[in-house]
Amino acid sequence: MVAIAQIKDTQPLMTGNAMRDARATLGEMWGLDRPLKMSELGRALRLGGRGQGRKDPGESIRDYERGKTTISGPVSVAIEMMLAGARPPDDIDDLIKQEKPQ
Repeated sequence: MVAIAQIKDTQPLMTGNAMRDARATLGEMWGLDRPLKMSELGRALRLGGRGQGRKDPGESIRDYERGKTTISGPVSVAIEMMLAGARPPDDIDDLIKQEKPQ
């Protein structure tokens, strides 16, 4: 299971390293034989990109993993639920599709 740091003994906080481990575990669980790409996990969580004009949800995941942005409780819970076997609401094949160049 992914390691979770404890804050105030009651509120677990997912770390960037734990999110990186979760991408690897979910990729295996979903039959990809590789870690999920940052953009794939971002789409599974229905995240938008951060900042003006940024549309890649992988940028949000990158910020989380690098510690630039604190991982929110709802994001942490969603990942933990997926690790426990819950499927994302969107079809996994749609989540792993390649982005088309614009």
